Amino acid sequence: MKRIDIIKRAGRNLGRSKGRTILTALAISVGAFTIGLALMAGEGGRLYTNSMVDAAGDKKSVSVYKKVTSSGPDSNLPEYSDSEDTENSQSKAIEKYSMTDNDVKKIQKIPHVEKVTPAYSMSGVLYVKSSASDKKFVPNVTVKFDKTRMELAAGSLDNFMPKKGEVVISESYVKKMGFSDAKSAIGQTITLGLQKGTSSSKGADKEISLKVAAVDKPSDTILFYQPTVRVSVDDAKDIYDFSHPKDLPNEYSYVIASVDDEKNVEAVKNELGKDYESYSIQDTQKVILTFVNVAQMALIGFGGLALLASVFGIINTMYISVLERTSQIGLMKALGMRGRDIGKMFRYEAAWVGLLGGLIGVGLASLMSLLNPMIASFLKLEQGTNLLVINPLQMALLIIGLMVMAVLSGWLPSRKATKLDPIEALRTE
Repeated sequence: MKRIDIIKRAGRNLGRSKGRTILTALAISVGAFTIGLALMAGEGGRLYTNSMVDAAGDKKSVSVYKKVTSSGPDSNLPEYSDSEDTENSQSKAIEKYSMTDNDVKKIQKIPHVEKVTPAYSMSGVLYVKSSASDKKFVPNVTVKFDKTRMELAAGSLDNFMPKKGEVVISESYVKKMGFSDAKSAIGQTITLGLQKGTSSSKGADKEISLKVAAVDKPSDTILFYQPTVRVSVDDAKDIYDFSHPKDLPNEYSYVIASVDDEKNVEAVKNELGKDYESYSIQDTQKVILTFVNVAQMALIGFGGLALLASVFGIINTMYISVLERTSQIGLMKALGMRGRDIGKMFRYEAAWVGLLGGLIGVGLASLMSLLNPMIASFLKLEQGTNLLVINPLQMALLIIGLMVMAVLSGWLPSRKATKLDPIEALRTE
């Protein structure tokens, strides 16, 4: 008997016992729904995490800090002694905790490191004012070190990096600085008042003007958003050089090492680990994805328990089907149908049940994706955020897996059917 004929006959046999078939398929669909929902939540969680990580930092950048080693029980909190020379103690503290130009040169020599950017101090900026207002504000000025994605309310940037002479301001600063809206601020001027580190005057010793290239705004996918005035690395260096006392060595709280390729970040971190503490945005990504995967596996575990219960339902359904059709099996054998074809027919019936249950469960789980707008609104996420995302390949593999599970569950009943003696089977009423 041809395989296609066996499959068709298996489908017709199930059609004769619709109620039992549907109930068994519904039992399977409960587990399929839970696992399908877990897969969708995991896919959505990973995509949402990746979007947050993309906005939180450059994946090819590594933040490098001075490694402080302990040489004794009191080394982390040394006791103060007024007999020690103050300048010497300050110098030792700077050397111990701060990065220097020697560290920058050393890191630059590490393979795969393209560029090393020091974290310049912006403490020399006294105030900020705009061309639209005479008011001066105490600024929060930061340096845009890398190509971290920003959500822009207006303007544009090349790779999210301001050029020399350009500045990015926060949307929350727009009104205070005298601009009517974000668009009207583009192309206008922001003035920074600078003071030298050795200056004894109360006012600014110098002013520099920068053009507003973009206005950024907060976003749900940005982990550590902070309203600030963002300047370029080149302008930050000029500000630092002006405000930092010339007679003191350069000191940086940390430096940014730019790696040539994302796949080489771990190798660079391993090399840096010999002398420094290092951190990349991938470290955050790994931690968040671990939580997402654990939550997903917990949901899959509940779905697995439901499927385990449905396995016994399939076995019971197939055994009852064999008992009800004992005489029919004997007749088919008497007419020359091989025992293995009869076994295949029952296994195909189980596969049909698995397919039907899988389609119902996956279909219901997929319909849950329509609730994405409600979920985003309830969690106060940005409009368009999807936390339940359908991965067609995962869903297809789930259905195939359920069919395989159903076939394995129907193996023993099908084996019983193949071993029935045709004469004894025909005697059964």
